[in-house]
Amino acid sequence: MTSLTMPTTYASVERNAISTWPWRTAIVLLVLFAMANWAWSTSQRWYASDNADVGALVERISDGQINRQLAFVMMGVYAVGLLMIPATRPAKLKIIIAYPLIVFIGWAFLSALWSVDHTQTLKRLIVFAAMICMVAAMLRRYDIREMTQIAFIASMLTMGIGIVNEMRILAVDSPPFGLWRFGGTMHPNHAGLNCTVVMLSSLYLFRFSRQKLFLLAFALGTAILVMTKSRTALMSAMTAVTLYFFLAATTSRAMGMLLLGAWGIAAVMWLSSMQMLPDLNSVVSMGREDVKKVDVQKLTGRTDIWHYAIMQGNRNPNRLLTGYGYETFWTPQNALGVSQYVKFKISEGHCVYLDWYLELGLIGGGLYAFVLLIAIARWTVASRILCSPAAAIAAATLIGALVHGFAESSLGDASLPTLFVYCAIAGATLERPDEVPS
Repeated sequence: MTSLTMPTTYASVERNAISTWPWRTAIVLLVLFAMANWAWSTSQRWYASDNADVGALVERISDGQINRQLAFVMMGVYAVGLLMIPATRPAKLKIIIAYPLIVFIGWAFLSALWSVDHTQTLKRLIVFAAMICMVAAMLRRYDIREMTQIAFIASMLTMGIGIVNEMRILAVDSPPFGLWRFGGTMHPNHAGLNCTVVMLSSLYLFRFSRQKLFLLAFALGTAILVMTKSRTALMSAMTAVTLYFFLAATTSRAMGMLLLGAWGIAAVMWLSSMQMLPDLNSVVSMGREDVKKVDVQKLTGRTDIWHYAIMQGNRNPNRLLTGYGYETFWTPQNALGVSQYVKFKISEGHCVYLDWYLELGLIGGGLYAFVLLIAIARWTVASRILCSPAAAIAAATLIGALVHGFAESSLGDASLPTLFVYCAIAGATLERPDEVPS
């Protein structure tokens, strides 16, 4: 039992066990997500998307991809295998968090009954089921430290392979700098999320081992994140890293960080009032030609996407509470419509909360928001009371996801970062013996 009067006990458990590395699960996840999501020519494809025909995108939505379907079937099988092994992490549920999460998952599966495209919903629910099984298996077998190690291994290898692939692509096809963004083996927005996983896991692992390798990994992850030019990923990463430092710090240091942050905000406000800051459009464009001419007040085109999505969604008032079915609002017709409306290829709402609302209605969207917020509160309180870096990394992960979700839908996709966000949410529903004050 961990005592409130002995806050170092929980951290010492993490430190003593840091030498165990679950390589097998990390490599399995790397291979499966590579099968599902990687594309070796992704950097060549994405920067031409503004003028590309949306027909290929519509076809992928309609038919799916065999390698992706196979990857998630294999993930489900692997997860079931892990679940059959005797549990190494016994715990009981915290009903106040577990109940709404269970209801949310059940609501997602029930949405197949009223979906506008039953076939597409069932296909996507198979992927969702595989992710749920994998999350359950990881929580049953691994603690947060081990899951952070899995995250570090898989995300670092993903980034490393992406760097090699990007160099290969640039050697034969070098786009103008304004059109180039680092993608590696994924869309730059997903590559940015992967870099965030690298950064957070590196900080946590460095805290215990003090190996400079983790600092190097953090620096590399930060550099590649900037190269992706993914502004939402950069903002969420900065927020998550800052929160981790704050939660993992002692009370005096945390107060110092708050004071420093307040002075920083005051300085920015003063410089802005004196017109001494650079033009906002130049800052947020990050050198990208595709957004330099877009009005920042429209969040570089996102408000147009949201307007179209809400307009389409509200055409059927009966769907207000139930939505259009799990991952089924963005049908080929809506993908084609919004692409023509905003003049570039898109098949998502660029807001994960909007997508949940459109797919599962006010009921499902509200449940997701509630579960996310209560999980953040649970891990934040645990990190301060127990002085637990593990709880701090879980809280930071979810805060980063919260921020990212306002302007991107990437964390609604089945990917490695999404898996760890789901693990952090589901982990908040468990009450471990070493997290209960004596």
